[in-house]
Amino acid sequence: MAYTLHNNTTPNPTSQNGTQAFDSTRNNINALRDAAILGGGFIGFNLTVSGGTAEQPTTFVYNKGVERVRAVVTWGTTGGEDGNVTVAVYSYSSNSGGSYDSMGTKTITYDGSANVTATTWS
Repeated sequence: MAYTLHNNTTPNPTSQNGTQAFDSTRNNINALRDAAILGGGFIGFNLTVSGGTAEQPTTFVYNKGVERVRAVVTWGTTGGEDGNVTVAVYSYSSNSGGSYDSMGTKTITYDGSANVTATTWS
């Protein structure tokens, strides 16, 4: 099953039947839950960090039961990006990490003083 991102246009009572509206609601609640997990605001999920170095790990996995939300990050090495996360690739697993579905990628850019100048989500 492919991961479903939050959709601000659903549920839509004029174009969806009851089952579709409930499915849309469930998908949106799950997407909001996953965003809260990644933001550190969801109780009950454990964090495992691996890869890279102690100061700059590359993989963060939030888990509870069989569910996993993973962020694989790339750290900048020059200029204002040095020591800061420049790319984070997010994915979700409903089978204890057996397989992951893409949630999306966040790219962060910095100026020479390490100030964030832009973020994009794809």
